[in-house]
Amino acid sequence: MDNNVLLAILGLFGIGVVGITEMVKRFLNWDGVLAYIISAVVSAGATAYVLLTTNIFSWVGFALYTVLVFLEANGLYKVIKK
Repeated sequence: MDNNVLLAILGLFGIGVVGITEMVKRFLNWDGVLAYIISAVVSAGATAYVLLTTNIFSWVGFALYTVLVFLEANGLYKVIKK
């Protein structure tokens, strides 16, 4: 996979997933596990969108990048920082 596509998925959509997740959480008054479920769904959707629009979709790539976007959107940078 092209590194530019990876950076776009992780950088742009990781940040976007946080924003969308926060909006949905506040609208539905959801917290905890439900918030992580929302984040996982949004991460999968954003990843699928990028992979499909760049014509490089594969199920393995989809699964891998969905997990990476989910982790970034939910604080992977905090774990690495420690």
